[in-house]
Amino acid sequence: MSVKQAAEIFIIKTLIAYQSISDPTAYRRDHARLIQICATPYREASKCEESSCLRMLLDKRDAWLGPWNPGRDLFEDELRSFQGGKDGLVPSVWDNQLPSFPQPETISKMLVNQKLLCFGDIFASEDIGGMLSLLEMVEQCLRAGKKQAWHATSVTNICVGLLSGLKALLALRPEPLPLEVLSLAQSIFQSILAEGDICASQRRASSEGLGLLARLGNDVFTARLTRVLLGDINSAVDSNYAGSVAISLGCIHRCAGGIALSSLVPATVNSLSSLAKSSNTALQIWSLHGLLLTVEAAGLSYVSHVQATLSLAMDILLSNEIGSTNLQQAVGRLINAIVAVLGPELSPGSIFFSRCKSVIAEVSSRQETATLYENVRFTQQLVLFAPQAVTVHYNVQTLLPTLSARQPTLRRLALSTLRHLIEKDPGSIMNENIEDTLFHMLDEETDAEIGSLARTTVMRLLYASCPSQPSRWLSICRNMILSSSSRVISRSDSSQNDSSSGLDGETGLNYGDDDENMVSSSQNPTFQGYRSNHPIAYLPRNKHLRYRTRVFAAECLSHLPAAVGKNPAHFDVALARKQSGSGPTSGDWLVLQLQELVSLAYQISTIQFENMRPVGVTLLSTIIDKFGTLDPELPGHLLLEQYQAQLVSAVRTALDSSSGPVLLEAGLQLATKILTCKIVSRDQLAVKRIFSLISRPLNEFNDLYYPSFAEWVSCKIKVRLLTAHASLKCYTFAFLKNQQKEISDEYLALLPLFSESSKILGIYWLCLLKDYSYIRTQSFPKENWKPFLDGIQSTLVSTKLLACLEEAWPLILQAVALDAVPLNTYIERSSETENQSVTDLISGYSMVELGSEEFRFLWGFALLLLFQGQDSVLGQSRLPIGSVNAILCGGGVGEEVKSTSLKLCEVVLPVFQVLSAERFFSVGFLTMVSCQELLQVCFFSIFVEDTWDSLAISILSQIVQNCPTDFLKTESFVYLVSELYLALLFKSFTSATSQYHSSQDDIVSVLLTTAPTLLKRYEPKMGLKSILAFLLVGYKCIQRASTEFSLSRIHDFVQCLTSLMKSYVTGKQFS
Repeated sequence: MSVKQAAEIFIIKTLIAYQSISDPTAYRRDHARLIQICATPYREASKCEESSCLRMLLDKRDAWLGPWNPGRDLFEDELRSFQGGKDGLVPSVWDNQLPSFPQPETISKMLVNQKLLCFGDIFASEDIGGMLSLLEMVEQCLRAGKKQAWHATSVTNICVGLLSGLKALLALRPEPLPLEVLSLAQSIFQSILAEGDICASQRRASSEGLGLLARLGNDVFTARLTRVLLGDINSAVDSNYAGSVAISLGCIHRCAGGIALSSLVPATVNSLSSLAKSSNTALQIWSLHGLLLTVEAAGLSYVSHVQATLSLAMDILLSNEIGSTNLQQAVGRLINAIVAVLGPELSPGSIFFSRCKSVIAEVSSRQETATLYENVRFTQQLVLFAPQAVTVHYNVQTLLPTLSARQPTLRRLALSTLRHLIEKDPGSIMNENIEDTLFHMLDEETDAEIGSLARTTVMRLLYASCPSQPSRWLSICRNMILSSSSRVISRSDSSQNDSSSGLDGETGLNYGDDDENMVSSSQNPTFQGYRSNHPIAYLPRNKHLRYRTRVFAAECLSHLPAAVGKNPAHFDVALARKQSGSGPTSGDWLVLQLQELVSLAYQISTIQFENMRPVGVTLLSTIIDKFGTLDPELPGHLLLEQYQAQLVSAVRTALDSSSGPVLLEAGLQLATKILTCKIVSRDQLAVKRIFSLISRPLNEFNDLYYPSFAEWVSCKIKVRLLTAHASLKCYTFAFLKNQQKEISDEYLALLPLFSESSKILGIYWLCLLKDYSYIRTQSFPKENWKPFLDGIQSTLVSTKLLACLEEAWPLILQAVALDAVPLNTYIERSSETENQSVTDLISGYSMVELGSEEFRFLWGFALLLLFQGQDSVLGQSRLPIGSVNAILCGGGVGEEVKSTSLKLCEVVLPVFQVLSAERFFSVGFLTMVSCQELLQVCFFSIFVEDTWDSLAISILSQIVQNCPTDFLKTESFVYLVSELYLALLFKSFTSATSQYHSSQDDIVSVLLTTAPTLLKRYEPKMGLKSILAFLLVGYKCIQRASTEFSLSRIHDFVQCLTSLMKSYVTGKQFS
């Protein structure tokens, strides 16, 4: 590489860096020096190459005018524009759009491109004087090169610089430009158009430039510019200049049309229509396109000119002896614009509709790609603006053959139109049965953008038709995923009689004379070009669909439970059978196809393609969520118990040691759901097998690393694994807590296993909660801290894991607390005598061991979550701590605070109940300050929701029974305890109604039992002060009692308080 080339590359990259700055005014100090570099294509025009940026800057909607007519695909377009050389720059892997060909442009051409683009950015950010100076330099370049060989090159470079500058101005300057700048730029563009022999790209660029000037000027300038051009077009002698002015008028209406130009629409239409009657085909094309732009901009104000325009279009077609394809395309585009203007007025019997349909039929009769595009476009316009004009069936039959066209533009347009049909009239489109056609079209598609559109269309159709046809979609997905391709080798004998039959019985169409088929079409080549007398056959590849299509079909199947909607009959067997007998069309319910759905999901989860397995495993988890109800034919059994073998087998496959992270995550979720939904509750072997499967990754926890994936993937797997163990423990303990439900021996057998694994699980769970607390509070320790999850300090990793951690922390927090014991506490189990600590444990086994530091962390973590609320955004608290003080001081509870805290109390209060057990008091973990905090939490909970009263009473009872005597000698602590007790007791008997509910019996019983214990533990002085308040509440409760049983208990309570009061008085008198 020479020194010159190295310097040019340096300039190129420097200019690219400047262009990456969104606001050019940020480097205003460098403008003068940058202008010296970027203005060389104008100051030294003879030494610079022609820019290749014009194609990128021009409006894509005018591309059919040339000179770069769109090819069959982007690859072909890129090949046509390839101008590379041996000194071109090699593309970088981090570029947004990598070229298909290496070194697509020479260094000198890239240098010119970057100079002109940077020139445009600087021009847009200059003041009025700077703009005029730059425009004068450009105008001087244009004049100086009129008779030079490099004149065409300089004109292209001028168009690139000005067009890029004007487009940048639209984003930077909302106010109109001054008249002197607009006039000078207008004269430059008009001078280029006046030359006549310019190429199509220069003509389009100058016309667009005038349109942008109309947009950047005020209404007066726009109207004056339009009148000037109308005068020029009427007096023009040169046909090239007339065509240029015609397209300029169209661009002005497109950029600045509306009220400002409404009065000039008739004059513009008359002038352009007169030009379109010329015998010059090129002039007709340009004038028709200008008229098209005017129609699109004018909208409803053009209705009065529709009849004349339709007559003009028919006259042009009748007089077109040569049959120019471009002219026919121009007519077709004009008709489609008219359809959008007329809209609802296009009824099937109207004269306008008949004429539009006749013109489109004549235009597309030659079966050229350009005219066929307008035919499909006509169908799309009818669907969007005049759906009443044609039936859905006719539109579908028109579009289906186009799905197999070789040209990407046709396929894309047909797909988007089908999508519009699905969205506008899903009921009618369901009867067309186009699902198989769309899947096979997707299977043959090679264009990524069209493939994405096809998948979106299929998914829209799935959600539209699945509520009424789930069995059909189940059959379609099964055929696509597992069965051989349904594409036939030959037609049946009956179809041989129709030699013109194409795809799905449609008429064969000729999509052009392209020899190369860019679509891997399954059709016989004779289908493309002419009608064959032989039956149409597909190519030999007929065994299976492509892998990508089968994966997409599996994804569609996974959406089935959600796509059927919320009708309960889809998920309730009894309701589905009842409604199936009520009518002939109401028998297709998803729950009646459950066996096939589970079977297919299981087959996907164990298929040979590992990337498809997570879809099947996730679908099985969804099935458990949707259909985890009781079997009406087998009371006491779940509907899914009969599929236990498939579910357990899928878990075993997913949790294999060789499984990837995505499959492993899905398997952990499925294992958790199976264990917690009682599907295998009667099979001890299956329970232990699944528990061993989720325990195996735990033994290799530190080795869970996937170097081929992002850093956060391994962290997410660890979170999912720990969540699976936590959810299983919480589920098992929930059964133990509820005495009304019997827990099976299979789950009881897990308790010793939980106890054994709790040592390592407790460490992992606590570390994970610490990482989450650091993310939540954004307060990472600065010294001697190693995160449990690698890379959690990174914003990227923490953002990826936040949703997973938000889902996991409630389960993990409760799992840590359940039957936790102080560190180094030995629990002796004996059949004769059991330690008091054993009776405090729900399971009878010691689980996680907590040291003093771990206990304080859990306590603070629970308080933090309760009083800060759920954060939708890190650092934003929905429930500030100050709101709790307001509640305790008598303020009301807002609905937002109440709804937010409701879920938090459900998680946090049971944790506090465990942490206030006697075993933690005995080792000194709970201080008086901690107890006061906990009593305030109880105050908060009873103001939030009545259902938490029982937990608050249980916590209060534990504190009263277990706290050291020294606590009760402190007056503030005693008052807080008494106040909470009286609030709970009074709330139990004071409700919105005067009736006493039987559901409160347990709460009242605990309260009445706690009072004597509390008063006996008080110091005599404090007890005497409190007992009078207790007695007054007791008398109030007697008044509220509604049954003899409740009255007797309250009577006993008052009698007990009376005797305690006598003892206090007697003791005081004696002393």
